[in-house]
Amino acid sequence: MKVVKVLINTSVKSLNKVYDYLVPITLEDKVEIGKRVEVSFGRKNEEGIIVKLYEETKEDLNSRKYKLKEITNILDEISYIDEKKLKLAKYISYIYFCNVYDALKLMLPPGTSSKKSNKSLNTKQDIYVKVIKSEYEITQEIESGVIKSGNHIRLLKFLLENDNVLINDLIDGLGISRSVINTVKKNGYIEFIKKDKKVDLLKNIKVERTYKLNPTNEQKVVIDSISKDIDIGKYKQILIHGVTGSGKTEVYLQLIEKVLSKNKTVIVLVPEISLTYQTVVRFVSRFGNNIAILHSKMTIAQRKEEYKRIKNNEVDIVIGARSAIFAPLDNIGLVIIDEEHDSSYYSSTTPKYSTKDIASYICKQNDAILVLGSATPEVTTYYKAKNGQIDLYEMKNRPGVSVLPEVELVDMKEERLFGNKSIFSNLLKDEIRKNIERNEQTMIFLNRRGYSSYLKCNDCSYIFKCNNCDVAMTYHKSNNLLLCHYCMQAIKNVDTCPMCGSQNISSST
Repeated sequence: MKVVKVLINTSVKSLNKVYDYLVPITLEDKVEIGKRVEVSFGRKNEEGIIVKLYEETKEDLNSRKYKLKEITNILDEISYIDEKKLKLAKYISYIYFCNVYDALKLMLPPGTSSKKSNKSLNTKQDIYVKVIKSEYEITQEIESGVIKSGNHIRLLKFLLENDNVLINDLIDGLGISRSVINTVKKNGYIEFIKKDKKVDLLKNIKVERTYKLNPTNEQKVVIDSISKDIDIGKYKQILIHGVTGSGKTEVYLQLIEKVLSKNKTVIVLVPEISLTYQTVVRFVSRFGNNIAILHSKMTIAQRKEEYKRIKNNEVDIVIGARSAIFAPLDNIGLVIIDEEHDSSYYSSTTPKYSTKDIASYICKQNDAILVLGSATPEVTTYYKAKNGQIDLYEMKNRPGVSVLPEVELVDMKEERLFGNKSIFSNLLKDEIRKNIERNEQTMIFLNRRGYSSYLKCNDCSYIFKCNNCDVAMTYHKSNNLLLCHYCMQAIKNVDTCPMCGSQNISSST
């Protein structure tokens, strides 16, 4: 008889282990590693995931000290958890101090993490109508007068010739009301079959097919070198440090083409959802619809559909934000993390994790290449690259005649010494005036919370900082409060400098 080891969905650390359950004969053909099940646990039913499946004889079962309970129900049609994903979940649990089940939730389609959420998964479904009585029975009942209604007869005759028809097509095409269809169903002639709607996220993306460009000398060095690593087929981590506009995306596209030629798959991560669309457009123009998209702004139905496409090996490229690293993709040959310095690659919710660490583990599992790209790499990544722990490729120039814009820093302390007390430097004011005279536009970015990013003593230049975090505290004018946005320490009614005792205190505005 089949026995499964089930990991229970619980936040209790002491229960973070597997339990044996017997598989009833009616569910034997449906059990599979990675599927969620409903089991009796304690005094109530709980959700769990099958992590192991094996056979036991009746003698083995009878020799146990306790009688095994049976699985109550199987909650999933498809398993998205395989042996590699189980090992990854154990790694996350060990490194980030969380329960294994919490880690496994990351690898399930959004909305499938609990029994209650199952209903939300099926909110967008197509309803098909199917005849369940034979043509002979229906014909006999029509001829004998058992079925009298003209609409009922018309509906049944149509369905005998066209089985499995969308209910909306019957309503619109035949002009038959939903109440008529429901009555025929109630009388036992037909049944409703629900199927998840097919969602094509790429159908509205209209792009012209593009082909690989002739690379610049810098691009060619990067492409040729990493292509050799792809041919070797061993894990390697690489940083591409390329200035903005240096053509990193073209490098990515040509490396992906190389990986696809070896019948392997690719994950491409971008930090922001807003970047996902423009990245998808570039990739669709090069690779067509061989792409799945995953990010949090998609509906549950859309993400579920994309997970199915990935699981069924219908696509070779997955593009998305942080969570796309857990996509159920097989035979991964390349993972690309664009703008690798971005803080969004660190999860702030439980389980907290670094996407780059997870990507590194997955690439090691698959003997794949991990490419990190950025114009301003994270300090730790750049340090590793400079010290030879990972490979480093520099792309310092833009293709063609385009050049980097000039950047000039202005010390606002000097501006204030010369009487400029505004938030704009004199140089910036002059440049804005010139733009206006040339009928050109100016963009000014303001990125902060609170009324002012800091409070400062105008006499000794002391800046009020958090004692815990050693960062400038943000001033909130509405409640006269200094607040640290890291540890939430607060100081009220600041009017005196702790260094010099001056009351000549002003905000950054």
